[in-house]
Amino acid sequence: MALEVRKIESSEYERVAEVVNSSFQHLAVQYQSLKGIATFTQYSSSGAIAERDLAGATTYVALIQNIIIGMLQVSDGNHIAMLFVLPELQSRGVGRALVKGADAQSGLKTVNASVNSVMAYMRYGFMPCGADQVAPDGIRFVPMKRS
Repeated sequence: MALEVRKIESSEYERVAEVVNSSFQHLAVQYQSLKGIATFTQYSSSGAIAERDLAGATTYVALIQNIIIGMLQVSDGNHIAMLFVLPELQSRGVGRALVKGADAQSGLKTVNASVNSVMAYMRYGFMPCGADQVAPDGIRFVPMKRS
């Protein structure tokens, strides 16, 4: 089955939010505080993702047979704001395809990675550039960049 990566269409935000939340609940949630979970729940809603795109972010989707299985949102021109793949399809090249597709358009440079995704981002060429930290909004992350 062919994997397709392209920019999101306006009718796809609800499905993208479902993919994000399925993936978050599968693994990343255990590394977040209750405050971080509440913040992420708001940040990952379909409306919030769409609003960021209207404000200048770009969201890419990965599809197999026209079914969205992953997403990546770029903010500030070259920052990965979100990267999620359905749990059952992780470690199969979907994240790499999303990074490659977005990188061709945006020249990706930075990400604030969830603790559980640091190794994946290292495989994509990102390296930690700071310690594990918690933002004022409660989100725990590791800042990463690549040259």
